[in-house]
Amino acid sequence: MVENVLQVFQNKVTLHNTKRFVSDKEINNLAERYGTPLYLIDEKTLHNKLLELHNAYKGFQGDVKIAYSVKANFNPSILKTFMKDGITFDLTSLGELYFIKQLKGNPENIVYTSVTEELEEYIEVLKNGIKRIVVSSYYGFINLSKAANIINIRPKIMVRINPEVGVKAEVRASYRNGKFGVPLNGGKIDSAYLIVKSIYNSSLLDFEGFHFHLGSQITNFACYVNALERLNSLINKLKKEINNFSINTLDIGGGTPVFYNDPVPTPAEMASIYIGKLNNLASCHGNFTLMIESGRFLVAESSIMVSKVVNTKEYNDHKIVILDTGYHLLLDAALLKQEYPQEVILCHNDIYEMNSNDKRKHSTVKNIHLVGRLCDTLDVFPISKVSDMSDTNVGNYILFYNIGAYSLVFNMPFHCQTKPPVLMKTIDDNFKLIRKGTSHEELFIEEGGLLS
Repeated sequence: MVENVLQVFQNKVTLHNTKRFVSDKEINNLAERYGTPLYLIDEKTLHNKLLELHNAYKGFQGDVKIAYSVKANFNPSILKTFMKDGITFDLTSLGELYFIKQLKGNPENIVYTSVTEELEEYIEVLKNGIKRIVVSSYYGFINLSKAANIINIRPKIMVRINPEVGVKAEVRASYRNGKFGVPLNGGKIDSAYLIVKSIYNSSLLDFEGFHFHLGSQITNFACYVNALERLNSLINKLKKEINNFSINTLDIGGGTPVFYNDPVPTPAEMASIYIGKLNNLASCHGNFTLMIESGRFLVAESSIMVSKVVNTKEYNDHKIVILDTGYHLLLDAALLKQEYPQEVILCHNDIYEMNSNDKRKHSTVKNIHLVGRLCDTLDVFPISKVSDMSDTNVGNYILFYNIGAYSLVFNMPFHCQTKPPVLMKTIDDNFKLIRKGTSHEELFIEEGGLLS
């Protein structure tokens, strides 16, 4: 039945159009003023993607909350934009907590999910008034119990489970013996069954619910159905052994796909596959708040990177197009071979118009290769199926679309490269600088150049 539904929705999928929120003239003006490479972010898109994701789950018969995974992009202006919408923030480090604190974020709107689950970390989290915490190990449960006793705060605990179901995704997070979460059952202490029972036997903690995350860029949503069925079995087992067992929150993580190269469903089409299962869980086990985590989906389509063609060379029927950027600014192009949609924009600068008679400008080649400025063979940008690279000539701009997730946060100084500036197009259609570009002098100092 699930596979039939999946096939129906896949037949309806159409190619998403890339989101262009700046004109050619604006790109030329901004590139001339700030240089390239340059990141551009659209505030309206951030609000719209949050609304789209929330509306996708309107069929759930209960409260729905969206949690933004800060790891995807922690730029303060993006965080402030989401704060206006009253969103929940999913944090995984004390560094992310520092950013939210500096922006006066409400601790009630935070879920803290640690990987290391250290005692000192939990003490700091509780000191800052965060009460919703996800534990992913028995050792984490012990450390959180100690921290709660020290700080004298009674936190609400969610247990991160690893459903160990098959997942078709660009990045899988659920598989047997995986890094994240704990198996549902088993004789070992690191199992959801034993940790939940330990929470109920604790005088320091309250059980809040369950959390799981199956992967990123999920393409077949039967995995959610399978995960919820396995969770239902665990809940039935716990209800038989714990008289007052109940669930207040169920966090089903992220995985909502973003368009890069291949067609993807909308969040509503995705949710339609398993919304019935969620309602059945609520009907059988009592109402709960459904939490949807998202990092990539909420921010990816909000952002464009502007780069410039600085050199080309041709041989046989191949053309090598060299850009003034590299994978140090779009690392997933190398790690995941991410095929970001690209577009060529003509440069209006007179200097480059002088090259209009260059015979290479009008040559026809079958194979275009976009490469970066780094001295590394991995510094090649896969070209999306929707991209037209026929006008890749020196001086023209190349736009990379849907780069808002895991690009700014992966910026690295390989080859002494500096961070480019970031601008946001605000709700009132003005551009404002939200991150200054760094200089080589600042990088030298940061790397200890002035230390004796």
